[in-house]
Amino acid sequence: MEPEVLFLKYAFPCAFIIKQRGEISDFEHQILEDAAINNKVLERKFLEKIFFRAFERIEKLTKELNKDKWDYEVIKEYFTDRHNSIIDEGMYSYAEAPESLKNLCKVHKAEIIQIKDDSLIVKYNKEKLRPVIKSLVKNVKIGDFV
Repeated sequence: MEPEVLFLKYAFPCAFIIKQRGEISDFEHQILEDAAINNKVLERKFLEKIFFRAFERIEKLTKELNKDKWDYEVIKEYFTDRHNSIIDEGMYSYAEAPESLKNLCKVHKAEIIQIKDDSLIVKYNKEKLRPVIKSLVKNVKIGDFV
């Protein structure tokens, strides 16, 4: 998987919030959705412009790891090891975000417990459930982890 695709798999769910803020158009949201679902590589400048908040944080991580911001491992580490603590600490725009939004923005390793038409129901932290956009993860079955 290309780093642009990996980034968008993690970041796309936030695109709806960015659209609600009026920072991207419906057309741009559709481009992001199509790319996220179909594993399309979008231009890095386009992704950096839309998800500038994430890249501000990723830039800090790149200095620590001495790697490029588009390094696959940098992107993975940011979302799997750093992103949730930024939310929990109320940094950046999360300072004033409601708790429900903060929870939706978090990244978790979760087990698929149910497959519906358009979504997966996943369980994380032993008892918490939440839906995941099914089209973002293909060829999965109950019991798989996403």
